[in-house]
Parts: sequence; structure tokens; C-alpha cells
Amino acid sequence: MDAVVDELIAMTDEEVLDGADSEAEKAAGLELLAAAKMRAGQRRLAAAKVGAASFKKQYDAADQPEVSMDEVRRYITQASNDSRYTLAARSLSQISDEEALRIYRQLKAVESDGGVSGDAE
Repeated sequence: MDAVVDELIAMTDEEVLDGADSEAEKAAGLELLAAAKMRAGQRRLAAAKVGAASFKKQYDAADQPEVSMDEVRRYITQASNDSRYTLAARSLSQISDEEALRIYRQLKAVESDGGVSGDAE
């Protein structure tokens, strides 16, 4: 093996190229690299889509119990005054019902995952 490596190292560029155009070989190599990067990116994107769909399905509205917007906003107000949670400083009147529901579901998910313990009574 060492002899093969030594022989390759000792070869001139012309011997390695064996009459091929160096710029054409370089361009072909770069095309192969770009195609490989694109395929890897597509696989990562597909995996991310699967993960996102799984996450969305897990917290889909159909899986959540019915809750009124009054209850949602009351719960967020309560959580914003709780030191266990960190919420952006915004008035609840400035956020849409959809955004309030999203925040509510996130808080409930953290709570149910054991990230926040409930009140001891």
C-alpha cells in the first residue's frame, strides 16, 4: 500500500490526468460535489418535514380538549405572573386568538412533559 501511495505522490500532473483537460476534470468534480450536497440537503429537508409533521400531529387541535378563549387568556395571564414561566412582555389584547391558543398549548405541553411542576396543594 505504501508503494502505491509513494508512486501516486511521485507522479506529475500530466501523468495523473493522462491527457485529460484539467479544467474539465475540475468542473466535473465540482458538479459531482454540488449534486451530492443537493441530495444531502433534500434528505435533511425530508427528515425535517417528517419531524415537523410529527410535532404538529402531536399538538394538533383535534388532540387538545375544547377550551374557551377566555380560559386561554386567563391561563396565559396566570402563567405570565408565575416565575416558572418566561413569556415575552406583550399585552394579551395585542395578540390574536390563534397566537394565544399557540402559547397556551406550548405552556400546557411544557407542563405535561414535566418541565414545570404544578402547585403543591
